[in-house]
Formats: sequence, C-alpha cells, structure tokens
Amino acid sequence: MHSIILIGDENFGIESVTQVSHAGNVKGYMLNKTRYVVEFEDGHIYYDFIADIIDEYDEEELLQIPFASPHFITMTYTSETLMMRTLLQNDFLRGIYIDNDHGMIIPIEEFIKHQ
Repeated sequence: MHSIILIGDENFGIESVTQVSHAGNVKGYMLNKTRYVVEFEDGHIYYDFIADIIDEYDEEELLQIPFASPHFITMTYTSETLMMRTLLQNDFLRGIYIDNDHGMIIPIEEFIKHQ
C-alpha cells in the first residue's frame, strides 16, 4: 500500500472526495465519519480525514502550504496506476496540494506532470 496526502483549504473535507466519480469503481462508501473507501476490481483507495496531522509538519514544510487553515486527507492506494488514473479524472479535485511524503509538497497539477 502506498499513500499521498491531499491538502486543501478550510472547506476541504472527506465529503470533497465523495463527490469524485472514481471511474470504474465497484463500490464507494463511508466506512465511518472520517474514512471513505472506493473499491475497484484491481484494488482500492482509502481516504482518511486527519485533523491533527498538521502537528507532524515542520515550519519549512508549512511554508510550502498556501492555506491559512489547511485540511489534510490521506489517500492510501494499492497501485500507482490506480492513483494516477484517479487523479487524472476530469472531476478530481483541483486547487489542492499534494504531499508525497518524500519532501515534495506541490499543487496537484504539478504532481501529475511529474509522474
């Protein structure tokens, strides 16, 4: 399993990812109030809203995030192909940032170009 962190403004929440169509999914459902699960024939994606993850960021990392009150959702996926297929969908979230947990915090549009 692999993961990235989706970062948005104060309006960004788990309901934001529930609005994405997740083309080709078998089933999408809320497991609890902070986790949304999307199942595919070839894997799955878990989205987890994590309120206190900001405490894990150092000052230098926080400077890379342009939101005054950022919200964080981890996107855990079974394959890079599934993750990219999802991020490339026309209805996937734009205007958010991605933390790849390897020192890179960039806009989603740049992240997609680098993959």
